[in-house]
Amino acid sequence: MIENKNEIIEKYMRIAIEEAIVAKEKGENPFGAVLLNPNYEFCHKAHSRSIELSDPTAHAEVLVIREFCQKQKLVYLSDYILICSGEPCVMCSGAIKWAKIQEIYYSVPQSEINKTSGGKIKPTCESLINSGYSQKLIIGKVLLDEGLKIFNNYKFVPQDKK
Repeated sequence: MIENKNEIIEKYMRIAIEEAIVAKEKGENPFGAVLLNPNYEFCHKAHSRSIELSDPTAHAEVLVIREFCQKQKLVYLSDYILICSGEPCVMCSGAIKWAKIQEIYYSVPQSEINKTSGGKIKPTCESLINSGYSQKLIIGKVLLDEGLKIFNNYKFVPQDKK
């Protein structure tokens, strides 16, 4: 068992939140993600880049998986750990499921993000990732107060305006 697991998760959650701030400062939606190996060691980080890349799939979670897998020539990340500043959306949850990531930690749940975005209620990442026979560890509201600060004075632009 990893010693000080909670401290490690919090350390990397702060890095995911920093990545979300970078995205926000660049005019992107404010989301960041960090990937850890099975020993809870840093592998890769990313922030949302949909606008920069003109790619609606360029969410932080998808990018961190895509970039690391391409670099390492991997398809599956069994036993890896994903740390996200916000609860993964439906698309990102699918990518996480298909990558077979074992543990997912996030700060701000969709219900809180919806208060800022004005969006409709979405399925939880747990309901999507843990569908089927495989069950992954999913823990939300890690450093919630720090995660929520990202959304202070942030307005999501309606998708049809971009």
